Amino acid sequence: MPKTLAIFGAGPVLGLSVARRFGREGFRVALVARTRKNLDRLVAELARDGIEAAGFTADVYDRDQIANVVTAIKERYGRIDVAEFSPGGGDLGDGIVSTLDVDVDNTQLILDRFLLSAIALVRQTLPDMVEYGDGAVLFTAGQSGIHPVPFLGNAGMAQAALRNYFHTLNAVLADKGVFVGAVNVGAMIEGSVPHQAIASSKEPLGFEPEVIHPDVFAESFWKLYSKRDRVEALVGNFGRKLLE
Repeated sequence: MPKTLAIFGAGPVLGLSVARRFGREGFRVALVARTRKNLDRLVAELARDGIEAAGFTADVYDRDQIANVVTAIKERYGRIDVAEFSPGGGDLGDGIVSTLDVDVDNTQLILDRFLLSAIALVRQTLPDMVEYGDGAVLFTAGQSGIHPVPFLGNAGMAQAALRNYFHTLNAVLADKGVFVGAVNVGAMIEGSVPHQAIASSKEPLGFEPEVIHPDVFAESFWKLYSKRDRVEALVGNFGRKLLE
């Protein structure tokens, strides 16, 4: 029976690339996003590539919806072999503030997005993987958890917490056949909402953003999953450059 990849927060750029990469290896793909129109488009594109896929509507920030959509995916495909969590969908600039503007409310907002939603997903998908003795949970993470920069104040705090979580989670699951890891986004993803906004802006940035094709990130996800020889990868290194 083919294995199933479930992408929570599936979009038309990175999500589609990850789906295609795993689909080439024989995976079926469950796509989770908030809008049916987006999902139908992704399913159709994957079908043209000969990849079986199905769309499931849910807000990945809502814990009840996460629980319900995991149940729906398992009813459709039997089990989730790989869960990939990509929060945001391109609009994460909303709510991210610099370090001097960090307060309790905006930190809670970002923790809910990046950390608590991730924990909720793990709690829903991990028990079956442990029972089967096989599986993986993958995260799309941010470079600010590795290289803190002031303009990503509350986001960096949440990413650092997420990084601690996936490292320790992988450590305690190492002997249970379950892998946990993350690809850290260290550059603009070509074609993404942030990249399009910068490309169309008439305002000078004052720096040249690094832009990397989503297939490069997708390949990093596949290598993490298939090799399992490290917990994380950093694609791009723009955050570190800003600190130099």
